[in-house]
Amino acid sequence: MVVNLLVLFFLFFTFGREFVNNYSIQQEIANLEAEKSSLEAQNLEISALMNSVQTETYIEHEARIKLGLSKPGEKVVVVPDTGETSTEVDKNSGDFDYAAEVPITNFSSVAKPLKWWYYFFDINKFQMIKIYGNKSS
Repeated sequence: MVVNLLVLFFLFFTFGREFVNNYSIQQEIANLEAEKSSLEAQNLEISALMNSVQTETYIEHEARIKLGLSKPGEKVVVVPDTGETSTEVDKNSGDFDYAAEVPITNFSSVAKPLKWWYYFFDINKFQMIKIYGNKSS
């Protein structure tokens, strides 16, 4: 009787362990399938974005905005802000106030600290200075 109880206990123990293992594997499969479906959705979004970025219309739009390019026969007009026209200088320290928006009309005479400021914080203005500053030199 004792041997039978030990064998029965051993069978229940192994069955319980296998049941727990099976349950954890099923949970892991369910988690991996959920992750797979979310990654597939992300992949579809990235594919759609990549397709839209590769269109000729998007490339032309970005070239016009970021590089200031135009089609043959078109003229590029840069309209300066009508706001402040001089630079802000602190009378005590003589430091340049980089936060002041100043329209740039003569690209070749932009000070080097201002060029560095635009290089790090306003890349579009830096590109314009680089393109138009070289043409007027």
